[in-house]
Amino acid sequence: MTTLRRLFVAAALAARPALPLAAATLTVAACGGSSTKKAKKPTPKPDQVSVVAVLQAARTAAAAGDVATADAKYREVEKADLTLEVVTEHVTLLIKHDRAADAVGVAKTYYEAKPSDSNGSLVYANALIAASDFTTAIEIAGEVVDLQGTNPAGFDARGRALVGAGRPDEGLEDLRKAVELAPQEFEYQLSYGIGLEKAAKVDEAALTLRSALKLKPDEPRALMHLGVVRRAQFEVKEGIGYLMQAVRIDPNFAEAWFNLAIAQNDMGDNIEAENSAAKAAALAPHVGTYAYVYGEMLRINKKIDEAKAAYQKALDGTPPHPKAAVKLALVLYDAGQYAEAEVFLTDMLAKDPKNASLYYNLGWVYSAQKKYKLGVDAFEKYLSLAPKEDGDRGKATAEIKSLKKKGGIR
Repeated sequence: MTTLRRLFVAAALAARPALPLAAATLTVAACGGSSTKKAKKPTPKPDQVSVVAVLQAARTAAAAGDVATADAKYREVEKADLTLEVVTEHVTLLIKHDRAADAVGVAKTYYEAKPSDSNGSLVYANALIAASDFTTAIEIAGEVVDLQGTNPAGFDARGRALVGAGRPDEGLEDLRKAVELAPQEFEYQLSYGIGLEKAAKVDEAALTLRSALKLKPDEPRALMHLGVVRRAQFEVKEGIGYLMQAVRIDPNFAEAWFNLAIAQNDMGDNIEAENSAAKAAALAPHVGTYAYVYGEMLRINKKIDEAKAAYQKALDGTPPHPKAAVKLALVLYDAGQYAEAEVFLTDMLAKDPKNASLYYNLGWVYSAQKKYKLGVDAFEKYLSLAPKEDGDRGKATAEIKSLKKKGGIR
């Protein structure tokens, strides 16, 4: 359905009286007094019982961190009965476990099936934001803002999308508007705090996130972001405290484990940083950044074989981490595994022939194997591709002279 079509449908429905979010209790007056009688609940049909059971299985799997099973069960429920409640749970689960692309697909199905439901538009916008499709998210959230100018959720979603799109001034204006419209709503306080964090306004972000935590003291997302902000304010020890609270409350929170690993590394506690990075990588194995940081901790802790495996996972991630190939080559080089490093780097260059860093590392691998001419060629290729301000240009130039001298190359 086109955006114009959606606007016409939603505009028509906007004139109807809104239904309350919670279902009202049906009561019937008794004949002889003021007592009430609750309406008898209908007995669920067999297929309804089945859907309820599958939904419970999805929720149980989600609570246990079994995302694959939960995802499959939620899809089964949605196929039988597509409701906003279930779709919202499903999308939230997928986003939390860094499967934003899957979340977009689930949310879009509901958005297209029920175009008059502004809450469905907001769920879709949230999924798009998580997937970094900020342009589309701005459009979808803007539909809600245009039709419901006092709906804080529309301003919140559009504000987050604008911040993500690199338009922080516009985004923060929308996020402030959401807080003004609903000052006691935790989610809008949290969004505003995160927006300030992303705009590098860390002092304001800390104050806003503390306000959010007054509304929900044990909310792991707010605790995680306050931990990140306190680290940015050079209060790393305090930041670690907030991050540890977040993972204690939600042990399946991969992003919080990742940020905890970074902060622990700042403090020089690389054993604990390795453990935290391992948690993040295990909880979200498809996220290249988590695997990369895990590889870094393993490399620092001299666990070479494990570091190699982690860097390889970072290369296999979605998307692949841009520094993983160079770090894997470095691990192989430091371990004296020059032949393996050579094969790996030449394979990577076949896929990425303009990567200056790969040529630079290949030059050192050739040098270690006394392959002087090949080393010269690799370093010269690096110099032709690397920016003029690259800090390794001097080392490469000096090594070219050394290799030419050793190999009698003119």
